[in-house]
Amino acid sequence: MRRRVFLTLCLLLAGVVAVVKPAILQTDSGSRVLVLWRGQTGSVRFVNSVTGQPVAIGFRIGRLFQDFSVVTDATTEAYYTHGVYPMGDALAAESNRSLKFCSSTGIELRLGFYHVHLLNGCLEARLLWTL
Repeated sequence: MRRRVFLTLCLLLAGVVAVVKPAILQTDSGSRVLVLWRGQTGSVRFVNSVTGQPVAIGFRIGRLFQDFSVVTDATTEAYYTHGVYPMGDALAAESNRSLKFCSSTGIELRLGFYHVHLLNGCLEARLLWTL
């Protein structure tokens, strides 16, 4: 009986670890823990300070931050890629444990249930485990 309870608790814990994706959100003013779920989505929006055009990057929370997509104008895309490759295709293949952004004009981060707007600063969201 004890063994069955132990195995049940282990399976339950493994299921929670597989679904819950805790992260640390760090900004210039401090840090906090976020509780995210595998399968949730996120986005980062900002204005490119050189071209003055908006950039929107979307992604999904899986084992890592993955399935990235980007929406911006052709001039801003050429600024990032020097016109050598399609940015959307390159981003779609990326997967990262952390996201780091800095902006002098502001950043809007939506990560699962959380929404952060930061003016003139940097932020980093880092997953605590990548199971």
